[in-house]
This record gives sequence, C-alpha cells and structure tokens, in this order.
Amino acid sequence: MLARSSRRAALAVCCLSLVYACSAELDGLPTEIGVSEQPLTLPADFSDALVASVGAPTALAFTPDGRLLITTQAGSLRVVRNGSLLATPALNLSGQLCSNSERGLLGIAVDPAFATNRYIYVYYTFRKHGVCPNNTSTSPVNRVSRFTLADNDVVDPATELVLIDNIHSPAGNHNAGDLGFGKDGHLYVSVGDGGCDYADASRCAGSNDAARDTHVLLGKILRIRPDGSAPSDNPFMGSDSDVCRMAGGTTVGRKCRETYATGLRNPFRIAFDPNASSTRFLINDVGQNVWEEIDLGQSGADYGWNVREGNCANGSTTNCGTVPGFVNPIYAYGRGSGCASITGGAFVPNGFWPSNYDGGYLYADYVCGRIFLLKQSGGTWQSSDFATAAGSSSVVAMRFGPHQGGQALFYTTYANGGEVRRVSYTAANQPPVAAISASPRSGPVPLAVAFDGTQSRDPNPGDTLTYAWTFGDGTTGTGDDQP
Repeated sequence: MLARSSRRAALAVCCLSLVYACSAELDGLPTEIGVSEQPLTLPADFSDALVASVGAPTALAFTPDGRLLITTQAGSLRVVRNGSLLATPALNLSGQLCSNSERGLLGIAVDPAFATNRYIYVYYTFRKHGVCPNNTSTSPVNRVSRFTLADNDVVDPATELVLIDNIHSPAGNHNAGDLGFGKDGHLYVSVGDGGCDYADASRCAGSNDAARDTHVLLGKILRIRPDGSAPSDNPFMGSDSDVCRMAGGTTVGRKCRETYATGLRNPFRIAFDPNASSTRFLINDVGQNVWEEIDLGQSGADYGWNVREGNCANGSTTNCGTVPGFVNPIYAYGRGSGCASITGGAFVPNGFWPSNYDGGYLYADYVCGRIFLLKQSGGTWQSSDFATAAGSSSVVAMRFGPHQGGQALFYTTYANGGEVRRVSYTAANQPPVAAISASPRSGPVPLAVAFDGTQSRDPNPGDTLTYAWTFGDGTTGTGDDQP
C-alpha cells in the first residue's frame, strides 16, 4: 500500500494486481506479474483508480442496489459488491459460446424493474453447432437472452429465456453486441454487419452489403420489449414485415419488425442520455478505413453503410455531403491522429461533475487510448481531449455509476491483462497515484521479483509521499523499491 503523508491524509491501494499475481503462483504454474501501468492522464481534480482486475472485460452495468456487473469475452459474468470483486462468477457461459476473434459475451443490461423481477439481459455468441469456424454453414450465431440474477449473486442457467437468436456471425468480427434500456422501457440492441456477407463469404469489409438487407438483423439497431416482442410503433411494422427475432431474418424483400435503425457497420457501443426527458441515445459505429462516426439514434434512420462511411462515400475523404435517404453522423473523425477504432461512450450526468461537463458525451478510441469529450455548441459538435495515455488495446466500454454519494465514470480496458477502472471528480484533495514496475515480469516459480514505485506521484503540489508495501502473503516493506 502506498500512503501519502500530509495534513489531509489519504490512502491509495497500489498492490491489488500484485495480490492477484501471487494467487496465480499458488497453482505452481509459470506466471506473469500483473503490474498496473501508469493511469490515465486527466484534467486537474480528476483521479483514476483500479476497481478490479478482470480478464478481457467487455461491458458494464449497475443494479439498483449498487452491484457492478462485468461481462468478460470468455463468457463469465463477474460481480463487484461493496467494492470487492466476488471470487466466483455469477454465470459462466464459456461452455456454450465462442470467444474467438471478436466473439464472446459482449453486452449486458439490467431491467428497469430489476428491484422486483431480478432480470438481466446479455448478448453473446452461441456455439450453435458445437464449433466456432468462420464463413461456413456451421459458424456460430449471436443471441440476446434474459436471465435472473438472485440476491446471492448467482444466476441459474435454467432461467435463460432466449429473446433474439440466429443473428449471423460469419467472419468472427463486427458482432457489435451492446444492450441498453431507453426511458420508453424498451431494450435496444446493436448488431454489426458480420464482417463478411452472410450470403457470400467473398464479400467482406467494404464490399459487405448485409446492412442494406432489410430482411436480416445485421447492421442494425433493434428495439424490443423485455419479453422479446416488437413494440407496435417500431418503424418497420406493417403488412410487408415479419417477426425475425428467432430466425435471424425473413424472406428476401420483406422487413424485420424488430429493426429500429439500419445501415451500420459495427455499432460497437450505444449510450443513453440520462439528462434527456425521453429516450435519446448515441451510436458509436466503428469505421472501415477512413472514418469513425457517432450517430444520433433515430427511428427508421439509414446511416448508409456500406454505401457511405462517416459523412462520405465509402472509402472517400472528399465525396462528402448530404444524400437523400441517408442520415449523416453528428460527428465523425478520420485516422490521421492515430485513433482508429471508436469504442465506449457515456453521457455525463448533469450536476455531478463541474458544470462545463453538463450535456457532454464521452467517447473512447481503442487504438490510440484516449477518451474525448464531445459537446454541442451553436448547432455544431466539438471534440476535445478528456483523458490520454490509456495505451493501445485499452478502453472498451464506459458507464457512469454510483461512487461515494455521487457519480463516477467506470470503464473497462484490455490493458494490463484486463481491468475495470474508475474516473472520479475529486475537487479538494486528490489521492496519490500509485505506479509500480517489476523486473522480471514473468518466469517459472519460485520467481524473485524487484518492485519499483519511484514513478508514483501526488497530484497535489507540496504533498509528499511515503511508501508501505503489502504483497498478499503477510510480507510488508517500506521505501520506494522492494526486492
């Protein structure tokens, strides 16, 4: 543990990942020391802290009683209760899902009436044929299921009710997989285009036009009731539409009643505005080669993929503008800065952070490891850096949740083997930032490791640091480095 000595005493735990690493050594297996890297670079009066070390965390949700639910790509549902990660997963779907490529347990949502019904909803890649190949008749499919999470943090697999099934996952990527409830009480689901065309495996990437097909659920935002049925005011209800939720599609030329919006490539994350009086959400759609885009969710909208990317024709930076029948994004950015894959998004809830953040939208990029603040002013959207230095292959999902009587930004990252972290506004006294390194970081057991904490810092000028180490096995130490 790293402690700061000052007139405003504060503590910051720095060795949680070390305890995790030591537990791995007990199995007698070679291990890699799980050391946290430097945290995010944030504006003044904000801090970044580790919540839990979880391998490949994909999505987050909160229950009304404050439990944090975490999905992992490998198929586990983990629970953080009272600040501690429970040792046993609430649910393990690894035996029935595929997690190769971008498949896996990808999304989670909590029912608005959870306090009485205990319902949660997940999006995962079902191993329909017992195998996980790409672009074959035995490729897996994506599905949305409802489960019951008991008060003892256990989900009985027998409570599964499949709401949507047989969504094609031909190429392994572009599954999308986010879930969220609008203020209308309906469940919204983001679905990618499958990477390659479900009907022609030779048509991949920008040549894949599955999102243009109205008779399949690919490349869409879906909208259903909690029982899986389509609301009567969905935009494609009518005599030319069919129920597609269990078959994944219908006859060519007809429409799927579950579709809310179409023309999306890989709408990896969607985010709902808690400040709006009615349902309002944004869609983070991952681009092909040129543009990353953010779309305003609109009933019946066609965002243009694979004809368009961002504001432009597919693959173009100059052939841009408004095209009748297509809805342009509210904001798009190119890849010149090194950012190349938009991921998590979250609206800042009004009144919890400084007023200049009210109405703001935070979005992340997985490749460049940055979180941006998007704000509307005078009819235009402006983006600026909020946090940097997360590293590549980092931020995946973001969500605001309860913390110390207020709201903090929780996010998942694939960095450091997988973590859930929390960004808090701490106007007065910020905690010290614990940064440690280890050498060597891997090897057969027993392994002698030297730890160094000299890169730790205190964001408050004038405060000094003292060091106290705990290693999880009863040994302790002082000073900024330990054998």
